Amino acid sequence: MSLLINKNGKQLGPYSLDQARALVLSGKLSPGDWAWPDGATEWIYLKDVPGFSATKPAPPTAPVSSAAATEEEELWRGHPSQVLNYGIYLFWGIVLILTLFVIYLTMSGDSLMWSAIIFGGVAFVALIQVAVAYFHLRASEYIVTTQRVRVISGIFSKDIQEIELFRVKDTMAHQSFFLRLFGLGTITVISGDERHPRLVLSGVPDAIELRERLRQEVMTLRQRFGVRELDVM
Repeated sequence: MSLLINKNGKQLGPYSLDQARALVLSGKLSPGDWAWPDGATEWIYLKDVPGFSATKPAPPTAPVSSAAATEEEELWRGHPSQVLNYGIYLFWGIVLILTLFVIYLTMSGDSLMWSAIIFGGVAFVALIQVAVAYFHLRASEYIVTTQRVRVISGIFSKDIQEIELFRVKDTMAHQSFFLRLFGLGTITVISGDERHPRLVLSGVPDAIELRERLRQEVMTLRQRFGVRELDVM
């Protein structure tokens, strides 16, 4: 389609739709200028010409690369549950209660100071033991993604162990009766990596479901990379 343009009483053109659009975008024409398309019977506004648009055409959408399509997604991140320390917490709780009970039975006016010193010493040792146990688990972090399993441990220095999922040979989940009461379990990841052939994630919530999701991601990556397991006798 060609257009005649009437701008300020002066006829311009003929222009194609693309040429008219380019002139509007450059400011040389206005969508409110008069136009006479092929086959028309009267002048109409340029913006009303069928098929005309005063906006830039949208750039073509770039195809999504396989790298973007397989962007790493975090499945779970957390620390070992403090339930794993129940034995230490229970032990020192009982020791403190028994210490108070013995002091109560043997306490007299002359021994009050010594009783306070003894209880304070036991409480200090208990606090140190509980704090060490607590921060030992708190300093460990598990990260499970669609591409890898990572274990970060250490308080002052950090140790990172990592297994790529396409190297994983097997995964296992175990729930002891006690951990099952709290909805926790242990996941073991076995791989062909010589440096980190086995990673253990202890005290993980919903361990059965997480292990199943992990197994599915392993199968997906192994198929994508064409990884096959070969056992050499």
